[in-house]
Amino acid sequence: MIRRFAAGTALATGLALSLTGCLGDAGKKVDEAGKNIRLTAVQVLGRTAEKTGSTDSFKADLSMRTTGSAAGGVTMTGTMRYRTKPDLAYSMDFGRMSVGGKSVPGMKQILVGRTMYMKMPMLSALGGGASAKPWVKISLDELGQRAGMNIDQMLDQARRMDPVQNTKMLTASKDAREVGKETVDGVQTTHFTGTYRMEDAIAKLPPEQQEAYRKSLQTSGMEGMAFDLWVDGQNLPRKMRMTGRQGAAGEMTMTMAYHDFGKPVDIAAPPADQVGDLGAMVKNLGGVKPPGA
Repeated sequence: MIRRFAAGTALATGLALSLTGCLGDAGKKVDEAGKNIRLTAVQVLGRTAEKTGSTDSFKADLSMRTTGSAAGGVTMTGTMRYRTKPDLAYSMDFGRMSVGGKSVPGMKQILVGRTMYMKMPMLSALGGGASAKPWVKISLDELGQRAGMNIDQMLDQARRMDPVQNTKMLTASKDAREVGKETVDGVQTTHFTGTYRMEDAIAKLPPEQQEAYRKSLQTSGMEGMAFDLWVDGQNLPRKMRMTGRQGAAGEMTMTMAYHDFGKPVDIAAPPADQVGDLGAMVKNLGGVKPPGA
């Protein structure tokens, strides 16, 4: 299960970053003729997507929880750093992780250029014991070929979008509403909640991209998403919680608390002598297929 989870995490992260690139411009549809008219929830979400779209870096605290899996569920907590300039790069460090209620070593991910690096002690040990490299390298070009996706389009969308993943997807909601005013990490925010269908979100993509994304969603089995979003007075997201059901795999909930918008972010690939080859690791694991295979 751990092997499949590591592979699936890499693919799911790429999908999350790519799907958020061009899912509507609801903020542009606000009626400017009446400045005193109260904006609808979807209009506010659209403005939030546009505002954060002008931010080229951020940091976040993350937590993820899945239920219903054969292993009894997975929980992870950690941090994320993200930037779009001078190049697209991000790093995620899940320092705490458990599977089936039992604590296991954490994992790290780094994306630099067109390469993803993963560090997962258990997977590394299975791939070669004490002699194994701590990091494994995954080519996004190879991943794209195996998954039938255009990696150039995915990366281009990620560069143009607001780096805060999923913000624009919320504009596909047909039942978004304001909950009230709440304080998040000392910042006054407005809390919004709602749901949306993944198919509605995909329908907002350019026609030439929709087929590839539908194939990916068929793999994940996720049909819809429920969300909560806390927006500050500058129209920046301060906290987001997403919950979706993955068919027989159960439910997935991810919570992200954002900070340090626009501040410098330093992200670099691991040292070359610490990086192993995915193909060799697959052989050592007895033929387990790489992500996207």
